[in-house]
Amino acid sequence: MAPWLWASMEVTLQLGALPSTERVLAVEHVSRLEMKPILFCSHKWLSFSFTAQVRCKNRRLCSTGGVRVILTDLNKSNTTDLVFSPRAFTAMARDGTAQELKKLGILDVEYKRIPCEYKEQNLSIRVEESSKRPDRLVIKFLYQGGQTDIMAVDVAQVGSWNWRFMSREYGPVWSTRRAPAGALQFRMVVTGGYDGKWVWAEKAVLPAEWKTGSIYDLGVQLTDIAQEGCYPCDTREWK
Repeated sequence: MAPWLWASMEVTLQLGALPSTERVLAVEHVSRLEMKPILFCSHKWLSFSFTAQVRCKNRRLCSTGGVRVILTDLNKSNTTDLVFSPRAFTAMARDGTAQELKKLGILDVEYKRIPCEYKEQNLSIRVEESSKRPDRLVIKFLYQGGQTDIMAVDVAQVGSWNWRFMSREYGPVWSTRRAPAGALQFRMVVTGGYDGKWVWAEKAVLPAEWKTGSIYDLGVQLTDIAQEGCYPCDTREWK
């Protein structure tokens, strides 16, 4: 198991609806005991999609276990570090203090990275609305398991060895303006242990007539635990 990575930062309550592209990984309920992640979007320090356990520092109002969430998107404001939905925000509260906590609106929090588990979901990609056939392709990775980072992404026409690299836009979003024609396959460099490894989708992932807003299954699962340094480290379990 990798050492816990933790840091202090600020979280803001998001009262309005999040854009539709930021609701993809949202789950209908939260549990402090089970892994029931809900969406929140991070500030621009986010470089990859990962699962975190977050708790606020107000010990009178907040539970010591906090809430487990998935960072999935970029918050384009520079006024705060994290943006939580009301469900995630109040899930950090002690019993009976949710409404009082919600009124604060802004909290000091600490977090640590934990492995993501998607036992019934393969790694998938969503074709973002900024894509435009035939050559502009923007994808977002979903259900990225383990404690991993996708470091590089290539795309090719099925059956071809003419791989074309994609560029990271931010976090789990990658793009290219040179998407090949026809059905497409993908390969990724994924961190595992202290090293990276190639992960291949051994099938056609995107059909020739791919559609924006659609989600496509890559047929692989990521379960590696990336080893990383941290300072200071917190190896205790938060309950």
